[in-house]
Amino acid sequence: MPIHTHRGIYCICFNENGHLLVIEKNGGPYKNRLDLPGGTPEENETEYETVTREVLEETGYSIVSGVKLGERRYELPWKYKQWNLSQHTAVYYLCTIEPDSKIPIADIPLQDSIGLQWVDPHRLKEEWCSPLVWEAVHYVKSKSLPARRKTYHSWEVLKQTLYPRI
Repeated sequence: MPIHTHRGIYCICFNENGHLLVIEKNGGPYKNRLDLPGGTPEENETEYETVTREVLEETGYSIVSGVKLGERRYELPWKYKQWNLSQHTAVYYLCTIEPDSKIPIADIPLQDSIGLQWVDPHRLKEEWCSPLVWEAVHYVKSKSLPARRKTYHSWEVLKQTLYPRI
């Protein structure tokens, strides 16, 4: 079975109200769901440099500090090009942003983020979220991230968003 593999670096960030920073995903298997800001490292870029750059590009916010929490691999069916399965390794950083640093989202062709929201993690529904956001919701409760692989035996790429826009 052809497998698409991806490793990305992602930001878990809460504001002073305890709301989680999420993006509105525009592509990939998490399209039309809420996702964490983050993405693929560029050549010779550290994980922290990646998460800092990606958060700025996708949200317009500048990170002032971050600590690596861990990583987890997700496997889910995804029919795309020649692939039938996605293996997505997510590296999580707990970050603090500069709230007054907000600039417009970068105008990048095929940008993954079509907007951002600060959401109350206690009001989210799993079907609105990527596995990464759902993991962040559990992090709120447990203050830990499981390291074991998580497999989804079924996964639907949504044709439209299900979550409410603020």
